[in-house]
Amino acid sequence: MRRWFAFLLAVASFITAAAAFAAYPEKPIRLVVPFAPGGGTDILARIVADHLGRSLNVPVVVENKPGAGGTIGSDLVAKAKPDGYTLLMGTNATLALAPGLYRQLPYDSVKDFTPVASVANGPSILVVHPSIPVRDVAGLIAYLKTHPHELNYGSAGNGSMAHIATTLMNRMAGTDSVHVPFKGGSAATQELVAGRLQYMIAGSVETVPLMDAGKVRALAVTTSTRFAGLPNLPTISEAGLPGYEITNWFGVFGPAGLPADVVELLASRINDLLKDPAVKEAFLKQGVQPVPMSPAAYRDFVRSEVQHWSSEVRQMNISPD
Repeated sequence: MRRWFAFLLAVASFITAAAAFAAYPEKPIRLVVPFAPGGGTDILARIVADHLGRSLNVPVVVENKPGAGGTIGSDLVAKAKPDGYTLLMGTNATLALAPGLYRQLPYDSVKDFTPVASVANGPSILVVHPSIPVRDVAGLIAYLKTHPHELNYGSAGNGSMAHIATTLMNRMAGTDSVHVPFKGGSAATQELVAGRLQYMIAGSVETVPLMDAGKVRALAVTTSTRFAGLPNLPTISEAGLPGYEITNWFGVFGPAGLPADVVELLASRINDLLKDPAVKEAFLKQGVQPVPMSPAAYRDFVRSEVQHWSSEVRQMNISPD
């Protein structure tokens, strides 16, 4: 009787679990963006949310939770119930760079999240104000060396991607310039257009419209290879600073302990939408490209990025706002 009871209990548990998964998702899914509305991460998240929601037949609602360089929204997801209804649009800034910036980060980038699906990656773009008499990376480096501590560059704040990217460039090139932090990337690019900043490494979403309008001069992209959406722009590495590379990446994460079946379902649907020509076109307009991966491959990628960049950022001795 005991064995029979145990068997029936096991069968009941299996049926319950199967029914629970079959019902997923049965209510709206929250996709947390740890930055303010209107930025690159927010725009990509809304594209993903729209297509994913239609695929799953439930609303996928983007919820902006900005603050502390993206760590407030990320921590919210890290501490959420791992049921698949609270997800994060994570980035290299919030997961790979943050451990090297914050001494008391409220989450562990590896242990506290379940990588679900890679979404996209893309470059930042090195741009100068048109008044600066340089037209390539080598020319900018030479100009910086003959004008030490005279040129101003902007960023979205201390410890932001633009700050780290330019610090890395200065360190590798042996140059020196003045960092002017702002409370957002758009504020910094506005100052660049006004001529109060002379150059900066800015996100492609904010930069491409300014390039097209002739308000800034683009010199190069930060990635290791040329970006398909901007094929005429060389990389910083090939144009004067060999070995330089920073790639912005974006992906969907859940809290640690997210059920494997939920991960597989979400990953499958997200990878499907990344093959959609309309999504590819929308991404390219934002200066990024779809990068589908399996959950296992994405987990290994994120671990590698966290290990590399947390160490790299500590060496830069940068303090966040």
